[in-house]
Amino acid sequence: MALLDIARDTRVPKREKGVCDRIDVGVKFVSVMIDERMWKRYSAKLPDSEALKVFREVIDYITEKLKTRIDDTDVWREGVAFFSRDKEFLTVEVTTKGLRIHFYPSAGALFNDQEKFSVERVNLWRSSYHKASGKYRAMTVWVSKETHLPAIKKLIDMIPASR
Repeated sequence: MALLDIARDTRVPKREKGVCDRIDVGVKFVSVMIDERMWKRYSAKLPDSEALKVFREVIDYITEKLKTRIDDTDVWREGVAFFSRDKEFLTVEVTTKGLRIHFYPSAGALFNDQEKFSVERVNLWRSSYHKASGKYRAMTVWVSKETHLPAIKKLIDMIPASR
């Protein structure tokens, strides 16, 4: 069983499958549990081992950078969803061509349509246009190569760590 745990405290409690634990030990503990069956499904669906490595690194980076923001996670057959205050704010979806990462308006990030990111494809959600700032509150990006990691990390860094 593959288990991605991010915490400063090394005490790891017993977990149930697919459950994100919240433990009050002075630091916030975020766990994304992906069982062996799901890893096999993801690796069979992704185009190559590089895309699987990118998936692991993206999940690790999200859980580390946004651990104070994440209240819950949902591991499902198509990917991993991250929640804050009962709202989904970020989803990493596994596809046959790579990863599709959705940044929802509830993430609190603002994206400039003039900014270029080194990823396969970017889709700004036109319905999320914020008139006051002239930016967009939601977008989807497609990634599959390790060369895309700096750009996706930059996008993840745009999400406020606390809400």
